[in-house]
Amino acid sequence: MAIASPYELLELQDGQSVSFHVQAWEEGQATIRPAHAPAGKVIPILRVSVSEREKPAFPHYWDITSARLVAQLRPHLGRGDLKSLLFTVTAHGFQTKKSFTLDIRKG
Repeated sequence: MAIASPYELLELQDGQSVSFHVQAWEEGQATIRPAHAPAGKVIPILRVSVSEREKPAFPHYWDITSARLVAQLRPHLGRGDLKSLLFTVTAHGFQTKKSFTLDIRKG
């Protein structure tokens, strides 16, 4: 299933963090057109909706494309207490070697 635009990719620099509560989420695909694939490349996306307080600029969601980060988030998305969890994502490294740590707390 295609995720509707506009896209708001979660892009963090090395050492940068962002914290949010997931209000809703959906998984799907988007077609991007990077220089190496001008005809388009379909990528999976996890869209997490957050509050306007946590992300004041529209749109009030993050589109996550990192398979490593999605793999860390996915097990928690079905939890009954999802909306009470504070997720903090921190980036480590650069470009294709980038990894993420995920801290989850009640609050």
